Amino acid sequence: MSIFEGTLKLEKIEDVARDTKKFIFSVANTSPLSSGNFSFLAGQFLSLQFTETAWRAYSIASSPVEKNIELIVRYVADGTASRIFWHAKKGDIFPFKGPFGKFLLSSHPDASLVFCGTGTGIAPLRSMILTEKKRKNPRPMMLLYGGRDKDDIAYLDEISEWSPKLKIHLGFSRTLPTKKLQARAELCRITKFLEEGMWNENHEFYICGNGDMVKSVVELLKSKGISEENVFMERFN
Repeated sequence: MSIFEGTLKLEKIEDVARDTKKFIFSVANTSPLSSGNFSFLAGQFLSLQFTETAWRAYSIASSPVEKNIELIVRYVADGTASRIFWHAKKGDIFPFKGPFGKFLLSSHPDASLVFCGTGTGIAPLRSMILTEKKRKNPRPMMLLYGGRDKDDIAYLDEISEWSPKLKIHLGFSRTLPTKKLQARAELCRITKFLEEGMWNENHEFYICGNGDMVKSVVELLKSKGISEENVFMERFN
């Protein structure tokens, strides 16, 4: 896949979770290092430039067939990118490079896909789920997504619409929502769902979020005899 350099134009900003915003961009222009139109695969990320020396990586939350590029960003106190993003306006231009990354869906036709995420780790998982939905024969999917409470869960109002093939388990470490959800919701961490699950060699696990969560999930899967070949991960610093 070609790596591009170019600019993104900010089209829309929305709040999507606590201290987290959704930024929707159009591709304003590209100067590809190789020929062709800008494209990416579900699970990949872009690198955006904020100052002469400050570049930050963001996983793409939109699917490759969507017209615009969608990123979700959590506010980091004193962060260079956060400061610029939180003052950004429609029409602002951001230099970018990409796509990058090998956190990609497999082509195994009989696999059952288990997506595990916390926080903005939902971004590449969303792209993967929407992409799988468009396949001629979508594979079974399960999403295990966790946060402290409902305000930590990005896309809470739309997750149930992503795919009829998707089973959703939400883990809340502090407070359960009072509103009824179109998902299984428990007062727990997502590792509880993994502990309880009956897994076999056809299950593939796609894990994305902060480093500690990724490490704990990988260790749990290893303890349950899951092959490393069936575990795919992307760590956020």
